[in-house]
Amino acid sequence: MGGHHKKNLRAEKAKVKLKGAKLPKGLNVTKTDFKVRKIEIREQLKESSYTETGQRQFNLKETLSRLKHHSVKFRQDALRNVRDSVKAGHAEHLIGHLNELFQGICAGALDMERVARQDSFKTLDVLLEALQPSAVGPFFHVIATYLRCAMTHVLPAIQEDSLLMLDVLMLRVPPALLAERSASVIVGNFIDMISRSRHDNERANRTLTLNLGQGKQTTVKWRTKVLIRLQQILGTLVQQGGKRSKPIPARVVHFEEQRPQYYNVLAPFLQDSRDLHAILNESKLTAEGSRLQTYVEQLLPLLNDNWLEVRPQMQQPLLTQDSAASLHVVVGLMTLLWTLIGQHEVTNSTRDLSHWLRTNYAKKFLLNFLDKDGSRFPYQQIPVTGKKAAKEKGPANGGELCLPQNLGIVQLTCHFHPNPSHKQAPLFAHLVDYLQQSLNRLSSFLPEHQLLLVEAQRSLLLDNARALLDIVPEALTQLLSASIQAYVGQKYTTREGVATRVLSLLCEVVERADLYIHFGGEEQFAPFLGYLPQLLLKPTVGEGTLRAMSTLCRQLNGVFMSALNQAAPQVVAHLQKLQVTGDADGEDKFENQKRVLNLFYYTRALDEEGKLKQALQNLEEQMDSQQLASYLKAVMSYN
Repeated sequence: MGGHHKKNLRAEKAKVKLKGAKLPKGLNVTKTDFKVRKIEIREQLKESSYTETGQRQFNLKETLSRLKHHSVKFRQDALRNVRDSVKAGHAEHLIGHLNELFQGICAGALDMERVARQDSFKTLDVLLEALQPSAVGPFFHVIATYLRCAMTHVLPAIQEDSLLMLDVLMLRVPPALLAERSASVIVGNFIDMISRSRHDNERANRTLTLNLGQGKQTTVKWRTKVLIRLQQILGTLVQQGGKRSKPIPARVVHFEEQRPQYYNVLAPFLQDSRDLHAILNESKLTAEGSRLQTYVEQLLPLLNDNWLEVRPQMQQPLLTQDSAASLHVVVGLMTLLWTLIGQHEVTNSTRDLSHWLRTNYAKKFLLNFLDKDGSRFPYQQIPVTGKKAAKEKGPANGGELCLPQNLGIVQLTCHFHPNPSHKQAPLFAHLVDYLQQSLNRLSSFLPEHQLLLVEAQRSLLLDNARALLDIVPEALTQLLSASIQAYVGQKYTTREGVATRVLSLLCEVVERADLYIHFGGEEQFAPFLGYLPQLLLKPTVGEGTLRAMSTLCRQLNGVFMSALNQAAPQVVAHLQKLQVTGDADGEDKFENQKRVLNLFYYTRALDEEGKLKQALQNLEEQMDSQQLASYLKAVMSYN
């Protein structure tokens, strides 16, 4: 090998070296005076644009390509470019490429890098905010598919971040779209995130799983985080079901002398939409009913087990913050399930599902949440002081008194036991006493807590009142008196419609003749009945309130009619300014005014002081109220 190298060196030395004179100094220069033509590539020119911060901007084609790139930095740059384009008002240019955009953006939910996943959710939020729901609808299956893949991913970190993607959809996607397309599938994925199927002979078909293994949060916190999102999904189903179950208002025809009138001589033929099983009173669930039953069969055992894991021992009855938050979401989910079942049964004219639910889970509910005698109720939370209290402050755990949890348990108890036995009298007396104590602290309640209190009052004073009056009559009557005093004393806030709901509740109780008599009649309701005509002096009055007043007049309620007659001059003078809210038929103003004047047909016999005649005289003196005056005169003279 050495000889071969020497041979090459000798050959190199033997080469002829060319030696010549060097060029003069001025001639050794490249000529630049020749003509050239500039090469223009439009796509490259667009790519070379930059933002004010110096970041490079890409065209749409390059952006879509970079969304699929293997480099995390390339994908992040593409996501940033989409956000900047949408924020600059160019969202309409993306309409024709939404399928590829959603594919590229939502694929980030499965990215191994946490930063890339967060960028993906941020971009999806910006894009969904800018687009109309009609534009998102055809491609929602793409978003839902990636969401379900993230929720069932093998990596715990991706499963955890899938909740952030769901938060974006809950915020930006209309509830109807989310409920119709993917809610039922997403509920199943939620259940898989906190439990697994059993493979033994236990009655419960699923069991709770432990923490995901991240080490950053406890098992209880993780389950609570998942269940809160599940509660939001069921809330969209409740909202959608409430829109479907609204009754169609009846056709009302008003007589007018100057127009031809057309009335239905025969009632229209009503088509029976029930299936054969419903007609024959046989138990047969519809597809929606079967799906609801599946939800309950899977969720209720898990919710009970989740609560039993964090429930405090009898030696230390106070709840920790994690336990209070867990109880809050568990009670909320159970309430939503009952609401869904109620909507389904109203729509399908059946009681099978609620009967099945009470038969299988009523005893377990009492045992786990109240004990048989209610000794565990009400729940309270361990007081927290210092920096930790400021950090944990918020409605997630319901506060130290656990108001949402306790009031929700009262409602659920009434759902599970609509017809309590005499053996359960101490338990329900305990619940009624808790509401009585809550009314004494009413001024310190937040509006959302007052709403929950009104719902609990409705369960006891209206829904289950007839059965409870047989076992705890005194306690329930005292609760009604306290509710009436609180309303007449204007202790309920007007925010969030709390006072309106209390008025609606009391009016419905008054309209029920059986409840009105058993609660004590005029003597018990006198403060409320005397206050009721004063509502006609406010700017607005509810449709339900007017209906209750009409019922009281037809029942010849002396207390109400006397109070109405005393206020007749003020009521009639204020009639031009009065507005009726919640009118489903859309009646004009004069028709609603006639409804108020019709009340005086019943009170005219009590007009010994001439209040009604004075009101009529005042109307006749006003030039713009001649129509009302003539109608009131006709009402007073009608036999």
